[in-house]
Amino acid sequence: MVRIGAHVSSSKSIDLVFDRGIEIGAETVQFFLSSPRSWAWKERSDNEKELFQKKREKTGIYPVVVHSSYLFNLASADKNLREKSIKGVINELKMCEELKIDYYVIHAGKAKGQDEKEALKNIIESMKKVFSEVELINTTFLYETLAGQKGEIGKTTDELAVLMEPFSDKNIGICVDTCHIYSAGYKINEEEGFYRYKKELEEKIGLEKVKVIHCNDSKTPFNSRKDRHEHIGEGSIGYMGFELFLNDEYFKNLPFILETPKSGNWDIINIERLRNLIKSAPVAQ
Repeated sequence: MVRIGAHVSSSKSIDLVFDRGIEIGAETVQFFLSSPRSWAWKERSDNEKELFQKKREKTGIYPVVVHSSYLFNLASADKNLREKSIKGVINELKMCEELKIDYYVIHAGKAKGQDEKEALKNIIESMKKVFSEVELINTTFLYETLAGQKGEIGKTTDELAVLMEPFSDKNIGICVDTCHIYSAGYKINEEEGFYRYKKELEEKIGLEKVKVIHCNDSKTPFNSRKDRHEHIGEGSIGYMGFELFLNDEYFKNLPFILETPKSGNWDIINIERLRNLIKSAPVAQ
């Protein structure tokens, strides 16, 4: 069964992510541990953590994904910002381990004026510090594929392969974002482009390292290098790209998580649109 869900709010109490997931018919959810646009770290009470586990078991929502803060930049040339980002990632990963979160997704960083090779090196050095402080047993760390906007690192499979290579013995993998890879120049809404991208992932990273799919259409055209999410079927990717992922022999076993614009009942509509693209298995004769 293809598991489809969405990013939901964790405001007031993290256990409410499951209530909000049920409201939209989600089978998997993603959320922020604290405000994605604030450096303040929010501690959680034992009662809140206990409720989180109880609701998780009761609802059967799986897997559970945490998205990192948007403020973190492990590539930064600013040492203070980089150290602050490292500390933030460590705090979030420790909480993920405690809560037994399945996957932790991060935008690795932006070069911001520096050479991209130097930015890649900074991310790797930052991650060495992170892994020296946190042993991942319950949680798998995932680099997200990015659009290449404003010097983002992680826009190609080559960059992601470089970021992963030093940590082959760690719980580490990739989250593929459909909007981002399309905007970065991978034409995944046509069969030829889709299978070329899949082959590239297999050869340079390993398909088994791809753990989560962020399901977003794109407001901007192909190869725009812009990160602008749109509702399923309303953007320039169209339905074909999602149909290919949802019915692929490997990808159909992964969680599909929407990060489309939040308004009205669009999460429900988008989940239904994705479900309608799943082809039923042929009946045995």
